[in-house]
Amino acid sequence: MRHFSFARQPILNRSLELHAYEFLYRPIEDEKQQTHSLTAEVIASSALDLGLQKAANNHFVFINISYEDLFSPLIEALPSEQVILELLEDIQPDASLIERAQELSEKGFTFALDDFVYSPKWDPLIELASIIKFDLTLTSIEVNKALIEKLQPCAIQFLAEKIETFDDFNAYKQIGCELFQGYFFSRPELIKGRTVSASTFAIIQLLAHVNQVDISMSELESTIEKDPNLTHMLLKYLNSASFSFKNPIERIKQAIVILGIDETKKWATLISLRSIPSKPLELIKHALVRAKLAENIAVKNDKAHPNSYFLMGLLSTLDALLDMTMKEAVKPLPLKSEIIDALVEQKGEMGEVLKIIIKHEQQLNWPIGDNYSNDYLKACQWADDASSSI
Repeated sequence: MRHFSFARQPILNRSLELHAYEFLYRPIEDEKQQTHSLTAEVIASSALDLGLQKAANNHFVFINISYEDLFSPLIEALPSEQVILELLEDIQPDASLIERAQELSEKGFTFALDDFVYSPKWDPLIELASIIKFDLTLTSIEVNKALIEKLQPCAIQFLAEKIETFDDFNAYKQIGCELFQGYFFSRPELIKGRTVSASTFAIIQLLAHVNQVDISMSELESTIEKDPNLTHMLLKYLNSASFSFKNPIERIKQAIVILGIDETKKWATLISLRSIPSKPLELIKHALVRAKLAENIAVKNDKAHPNSYFLMGLLSTLDALLDMTMKEAVKPLPLKSEIIDALVEQKGEMGEVLKIIIKHEQQLNWPIGDNYSNDYLKACQWADDASSSI
């Protein structure tokens, strides 16, 4: 049994494309347990039990490393071509640590310096590091800009973390940062006077039609078939390896008969959201993880209508997809009041589930004794597979 919870946070490039994930771990049974005491279990599980390549969907992985961790022989069990060792800010760069870092660097490992605040004592590690991370809450943009200019001759990428708004993203992009970590991409970019584009408005109308509470099979079929792109994408997805039906599905009516109305609405909604222009794929994947995890939690706790929990999770980034407040985003949609309450105010049973998921994403808290880490990992892997098939 695992004694820690796991979450992954995306690290995006300047084009808002996925560059890497940071893997985050917290003890479950004893909150006072020191993070570094989990190292042996975490590293072994990351490389073996969790399936690191699968959990990261074959992207780079940042893993926090303490002073003690660096000397563990288990470090070398990790794939050096994929893992970035993130040296924590409280590390003392003494001669032993620098020697060990040089040894691992020669074996192909890449280093990042976490929450970096410059001091001359860091110079030997700067020479070994490929990435320097700035924490926006610790140092000002002026200080960070000066450091970027100072280290410009070095082959170093700069990563800004705790980016929570597009203003921060744009500001740090302007001073030379190439990588960005934080949930700014999952929040709406509210710009006064901006109107919804015609294509996005058409998608909102489609979502409204598809999600009518009492929609009949023939009405759902007709609604989907009126949109050639949705019809094509839905049939393509249902015939992908994600489903592996015995016989090919060639018509929407056939899909509805096999899947049922609720499942068809679920996938039609997903594909419609994916069609919203100018939004990063990671935002859709973020919604998919929430949707699947919410559904899994509902099933595990014998909640009624797990499909509704899935839909709630799927729509939980609708404000960011449409760049409007959540209240405005859900207004045209004929959703159940429980889903609206969860999305707008995080109220009710569904709202509580959404709160838990958001806290887990940010590693703020995780209900002790209720280990959903396996469900979270499965949701991540499912979301990776689903998003690559759409």
